Amino acid sequence: MISSDKLRTYLYWILVSEVCLISISIAAASVLLGLIFIAVILLAFKEKKWPLPRTSLDAAFLAYVIIEFVTAANSDLPFDALRNAKRLLLIIIVYGVIISFTSQEKVRKAVMLLAGAVALLSVSEMATYFYEGIERLYVFQHYMTTGGLKMIVALMLIPFILSDDMQKKERLYYFIVFVPTFLALLLTNTRSAWMGFIAGVLVMSFVQYRKLFGILIAAVILFFSFAPEHQVLRAKSIVDPANSTNIGRLNMWSTGLKMWQDKPILGFGDIDLYKTYLTYRTPTGDEPAGHLHNNYVHLLVTLGAVGLAVVLFLFVKILMTEYSTFSAFKQQPLTCNIALGALAVFSGFMVNGIFEWNFGDHEIMVFVWFSVGLCLAVKKMSEEVTA
Repeated sequence: MISSDKLRTYLYWILVSEVCLISISIAAASVLLGLIFIAVILLAFKEKKWPLPRTSLDAAFLAYVIIEFVTAANSDLPFDALRNAKRLLLIIIVYGVIISFTSQEKVRKAVMLLAGAVALLSVSEMATYFYEGIERLYVFQHYMTTGGLKMIVALMLIPFILSDDMQKKERLYYFIVFVPTFLALLLTNTRSAWMGFIAGVLVMSFVQYRKLFGILIAAVILFFSFAPEHQVLRAKSIVDPANSTNIGRLNMWSTGLKMWQDKPILGFGDIDLYKTYLTYRTPTGDEPAGHLHNNYVHLLVTLGAVGLAVVLFLFVKILMTEYSTFSAFKQQPLTCNIALGALAVFSGFMVNGIFEWNFGDHEIMVFVWFSVGLCLAVKKMSEEVTA
């Protein structure tokens, strides 16, 4: 018979493989997600108890699960809404990490492996970018998803690079893997990911590293001074009201608000909005998409005002948990770095989500839930040490 410790070890390596492979193969990651569930179920049978640990996010997660099913039942396309509710399955990553990341050494190893895997992939993607002369860096995913993934990993690494409590060789390793990841982020030309990265850096500079603000300003000046012209123009277009992409986004959000007015409480359900959107849009050239390129407008349309409030409650609870973990364990370097990185990641994710439907992006959410799980895992370890 497999022992509980072995099951946790298997679960640990499945989760590490999940986050390392999601940037390459969503099919492989889907298989691994299934194995995560199997491992958790086997643990439940082995230990004869409810396998998921209690966390400060349980009520918010439960509310989100309930609103997904309630809005699906209220939808004109309930089966489509239920099919899209499969995104709820990714939440198991949070609990899987807490269950199986049972030592600081396991946390360190996982972060190092993830950072190394993303850095190696970034080098490969940059080679393809320059060899093929493509406009925006991507290989295995859409460039927007690629930008979001690089943003998350880059933000996660910064506290490890800056921490005086880390060994020099460890800090050097994280800096080395940060460089290609950050360069790849720039080359995706994904403005929303750039803005998410800046937001995450600003959060870290506000709560811990004041010098980061000066570094950020210097980096922005260097970018506008030496970056290729097409990238500088791309950055400037963020604030250009005449930019066609910006106009399209605004038209899309305006159409989304018109849709919401018809079903304001529980929305249309978690469905693909393509056909519904076409019946509301005006012939202005705005993009007829299955989503609305904005987490908050999209959630308002699909889950209604009640659903948006529930998801915002979840987001706030996550931010509060990450910040409180950072504040409570500043004297414990690993916990502090993980919590600060997770806080920056989630802040960046929320800003990125003003311009993209990244909450509905499978690959992005694997990374986001992994970072949340890491924060809760180190919080649990630190509480046990100080108890």
